[in-house]
Amino acid sequence: MKVFLAAAMILIAVSSLCHAAPEKVWQPEIRVGLLIGVKQVNLKVSAPCVMINAAKGNILQKIPADKNFVVDVEQMKINAIEIRPEKIPLKDLQVEIDGKKYYGGVTVNKNKDSLTVINLAPLEEYLRGVVSKEMSPSFPVEALKSQSVAARSFALKNRGRHEAEGFDLCDKPHCQVYIGVVNYDSTDRAINETRGEILTYKGKLADTNFHADSGGMTEDVADVWGRATPYLIAVKEIIAPGESWTVKVTTKDFSSRFGENFGDLKEIKLSKLTVGNSADDRTPSGRVKSAQLVGTKKTVTLTGSDLRRKFSLPSTLFDMTIDGDEVIFTGYGSGHGVGMSQVGAREYAKKGWSYEKILGHYYKDTNLKKLY
Repeated sequence: MKVFLAAAMILIAVSSLCHAAPEKVWQPEIRVGLLIGVKQVNLKVSAPCVMINAAKGNILQKIPADKNFVVDVEQMKINAIEIRPEKIPLKDLQVEIDGKKYYGGVTVNKNKDSLTVINLAPLEEYLRGVVSKEMSPSFPVEALKSQSVAARSFALKNRGRHEAEGFDLCDKPHCQVYIGVVNYDSTDRAINETRGEILTYKGKLADTNFHADSGGMTEDVADVWGRATPYLIAVKEIIAPGESWTVKVTTKDFSSRFGENFGDLKEIKLSKLTVGNSADDRTPSGRVKSAQLVGTKKTVTLTGSDLRRKFSLPSTLFDMTIDGDEVIFTGYGSGHGVGMSQVGAREYAKKGWSYEKILGHYYKDTNLKKLY
């Protein structure tokens, strides 16, 4: 009975930020979707656990440590199970899911004839599997701290992004890349020294988007996703644009991407790139807003994002030229350009900036707050 009550209390305590245990031990849980549409999953836990009926909270069975067991869709008789530690805190548990280790416990949801496998990860442990993948552990610690706060804030702000699929966040770039158990002294230190810290704007969680390299100037979110956000505006970097990148496509291949009605490419109408200068067809940072492509049969107008997707370009901060039988893209930076530039954070940290100053530069008028 005592175990049953403890398990039920755990389910209640972690259901939202509003139901908190004592501050020193409590932290939010993030449900990370790992596998979708599988028929079975192989599991192993590092400490004794209980399997709980997720809907009712009753214990179904006890799970011994270090012993493989399988959850199979044909044998699963209820809609969802949770596996949580019997005695130790969730943060101290590790679970192997098809041979790969993750922090925390696991939920398995049954969806008709397949399973969705979800990692129940305490937020600080989740960050250990995020920060070292999103930013190189070799970066200065102040840059890693800024990444830790940005990743923590992003996770909480976007909690429930995949609610229709039964979890909070995926483990891919669509949300944040999460690779499970990994330990680096540098990222562990950055996460520990910023524990519970988030960014807010006017008292609400900030949506702290970040990207690899701005190429010299970040982008206003309204010019990328069409929604104005006061703290996600274009800001210039103190560092000059890094090395340019080049992507080449034959004119024949280029033209074929637009169908037979386009014909052969004759001309590209796009103003020349100058980082930080706007034009009718470029945003204030210089990124491509739109480009006209003139074919022998018709002319098409595409956004910079369309061109980036169609030709797998690193960013939308680019020039386009026709050179003989090739279309040459030459540009700077990597990623969507919104929010914090990770390369920029590294350079600011090298110049002695604190993580608070770095975050204040990229997320205008936000405030650092300790949530727990």
